[in-house]
Amino acid sequence: MPEKILKKNILDKTTNFLKKNLKALTVLLALILIFLFTFMYYKNLKEKNNIYTAEMYSKAAILISREKISESKQILNEIIYKDHKLYSPLALYLIIDNKLESDNQKIINYFDRVLKNNLIKKENINLIKIKKSIYLIDLKKEELIIETLNPIINSDSIWRVMAINIISEYFLSTDQKIKSQEYIQLLNIKKNK
Repeated sequence: MPEKILKKNILDKTTNFLKKNLKALTVLLALILIFLFTFMYYKNLKEKNNIYTAEMYSKAAILISREKISESKQILNEIIYKDHKLYSPLALYLIIDNKLESDNQKIINYFDRVLKNNLIKKENINLIKIKKSIYLIDLKKEELIIETLNPIINSDSIWRVMAINIISEYFLSTDQKIKSQEYIQLLNIKKNK
């Protein structure tokens, strides 16, 4: 008998709770459904955007092989400005590797655009900075090289040693042995810690 009374009390309390809070529960359920549909829509849209960007990149590569430089350059430019974490840097590298752009300042601007992409992980950003500095070495832009590499050199990045070696080699190649030695000392100080 006490079990029946207990079950009836629980059932009554549950029924009363549902009656009192029916509007709130309905709103909560509606909000959960809206959130789920919005999340699924966003995820689907993002996936479609990734596929579209990949197709654009492939199309640009095909156009390069067919020597349709102007069209491919336009597509790659668009990809860089899409701020995609994978295809924006790849588009930049495709432009550089195939010498599609002769304006060095435009290439530097492309690098800067890609480096501002906050979707790219920090160590990948540092790798892009390394690649930018190598590009700048050919242009003999010492201030930009230092500005690009110093944040890596002054960090615990996995690319730190490479950054020091690059800047040291640059100074050696321009007969600035004292500056080169200063950066090599930074490397030795880090090793001794």
